[in-house]
Amino acid sequence: MEVFDLGYIKRIRFTLRYLGAWPDHVFEDCVATKFSAIRRYGYTLLLLAMSSTGMVSQVKYLIGNMGILGFIDLGQTCLIFLLSGVFVQRTTLPLQSTYRENIKDFVLTFHLTHHKSKSEFALKTYKKVNQICEIATIVQFVQIYVTAVMFNIVPLYSNYKSGMFSSNKPANGTYELSIDYAVPFEMTGVWYTVMFLYNCYAVFNVCCMFCFHDLLVCIFVFHIWGHLTIFEHKLNYFPRPRKAVGSKTDPMRYSYEENKEVANGLKEIIKQYLMIKEFLANTSVTYSLTLCVYYGFHLVSDCILLLECSTLNVDALVKYGMVTLVVFQQLIQLSVVFELISSKGDALADAVYGLPWECMDNSNRRTVLILLQVVQQSLALKACNMVPVGVQTMVAILKASGSYFMMLNTFAK
Repeated sequence: MEVFDLGYIKRIRFTLRYLGAWPDHVFEDCVATKFSAIRRYGYTLLLLAMSSTGMVSQVKYLIGNMGILGFIDLGQTCLIFLLSGVFVQRTTLPLQSTYRENIKDFVLTFHLTHHKSKSEFALKTYKKVNQICEIATIVQFVQIYVTAVMFNIVPLYSNYKSGMFSSNKPANGTYELSIDYAVPFEMTGVWYTVMFLYNCYAVFNVCCMFCFHDLLVCIFVFHIWGHLTIFEHKLNYFPRPRKAVGSKTDPMRYSYEENKEVANGLKEIIKQYLMIKEFLANTSVTYSLTLCVYYGFHLVSDCILLLECSTLNVDALVKYGMVTLVVFQQLIQLSVVFELISSKGDALADAVYGLPWECMDNSNRRTVLILLQVVQQSLALKACNMVPVGVQTMVAILKASGSYFMMLNTFAK
């Protein structure tokens, strides 16, 4: 399949397979057996169980150390809990039929690979969108590895600096972990190694889950934008009435044969727009709850991240600096990308009105009127059908996070 030969699709497919989030079975004709569900969703359920258990352990740790931990340390534990909550929600996506069908529809039907041969402009748009997707995928990989390494290396260095790895450990010394849990065993050297490796695995999974599900949504939006661009180009360059043989001026009306061609052209345009609307609606249904949880996470966690970095401690900046940059970058990226659809949708009404409807017969004029009414409907997505996904919501979250940060910073002092 040509789509699977693209570099960024290979990377997305590989990473989502690692997370148990790529529905391979929807592209295969495998005979269903009693073990099919285990083969398809076994690893997904294992991740769900592990993350849910980790959240319970984090809550027990938070409750057990409520009067012991400092204000900044409490914020760190709350932040990890919120990240785990988003991870749990996104782990359930492969279990939803809408998610599986959305990916299948994108790969088999909607991807611009299947439409690039329709015109020279379509091929040009396909190449442009592919370049954007490739760059976005590489950026996400860099963010994942840098963030995961920096988040885990700070406690490792702190343990080394405090002498916890030496033969003569300091009296009453304790190992520091990147994620703290309430565990039923004493943190000896062996158990520290086990927990350190587990935390490396958990942090890497969380980074992948955040970045690549956001990336997948962005890839969908880039292709929606590509289809809308091709759609707008078709409207702007719709065939005008041909010049009559021997005539010195252009005719004001389409001929009978031309009106037939216009009817077929309008039919193809409407079919393309309905395909775009259908895929956009399916994407909205698939990620409606995910985007709502995502915005709620940012509303609470962004101020905590700012609070952690506000100490200006070197360890805190190394550990949370990159996390803060990535979290804010993901919020801005996702909101701006969705704004591409809204801004493109606003220009379509003008393009439809720019069609030479005055040269058409009454039947084609009615078709243009219906198309004009359809394209005037908003293309904006809403999280849980309540919160519009876009720049305005992003700005509101950033303002609220700044206000909450100032309040928490006052309490911390």
